[in-house]
Amino acid sequence: MQTILVIITFCLATGYLLKKFIWTPITESRNSASGTLDGEKTKCGKKDCGCH
Repeated sequence: MQTILVIITFCLATGYLLKKFIWTPITESRNSASGTLDGEKTKCGKKDCGCH
């Protein structure tokens, strides 16, 4: 019984670490290909007026 609980806990911990350190950085790098420093959230338009 204890062995099954240890195996389940180990699998959950391994899955969490894989998701946190491997899966999330891969998917974030695909989605964050913006051209501006603030993620294209500038409020001034295309000109750089220096207000941000």
